[in-house]
Amino acid sequence: MTNKLAPTPLDSRASAVVERLHARSRRQTRRALAPLLVHSVKSRIRTGTWDPTQNADTKAWLADKLVALDPHKAELCYLLCRSLGARRVVEAGTSFGVSTIYLASAIRDNVAGGPGDGLVIGTEHEPGKAAAARRNLDDAGVGEYAEIREGDLRDTLKDLDAPVDFMLVDIWIPLALPALELVVPKLRPGAIVMCDNVVSGHKQYASYLEYVRSPTGPFTSVTLPGHGGVELSMKK
Repeated sequence: MTNKLAPTPLDSRASAVVERLHARSRRQTRRALAPLLVHSVKSRIRTGTWDPTQNADTKAWLADKLVALDPHKAELCYLLCRSLGARRVVEAGTSFGVSTIYLASAIRDNVAGGPGDGLVIGTEHEPGKAAAARRNLDDAGVGEYAEIREGDLRDTLKDLDAPVDFMLVDIWIPLALPALELVVPKLRPGAIVMCDNVVSGHKQYASYLEYVRSPTGPFTSVTLPGHGGVELSMKK
């Protein structure tokens, strides 16, 4: 009988790590729904926004949460990077490195047996998450293909080598557009930017979407609906 879903494109070592992390993320998500609603209401009262990351208490509560990219979206990232022949990838929002493993695996597979090298440059604000991401990448056997920069992405993404072939934006919404604007000058023509949850959060992503969808802007953009939606934007 044919399986409902295609098998993972990852090798067995990387697959074992991401399956463990995806399972942990699903457990955290189920348990965090009610507390996150409470934090969002508090944020609305205190700051006027539903974004709970705008206060220190919630940021501390989120410090150990994976908030991992859905497996099928991460697999799409892998396939896009393989199709692009990507050698340089930027990830805004590394967290525990789940999606980074898919990206680094694609880089490794692209450079295998050929000249040159490749690298995923990830950025993560929480020191504990950055350290965990490095361990997870090593456990998955792809640590040498990723560099995790620790700190505010408005600083960590200032120094990038060109050309960048692919960018994943999976960060707290207020930082999505600033992150992209830093990387745009380094993106090669035909590079792809993927941004998560643009349908479920379309109001919050309004400025980001206006930028990538502008007819006179640097991108041609399409939306894939379902599971929160993703925006795929190609550099002109």
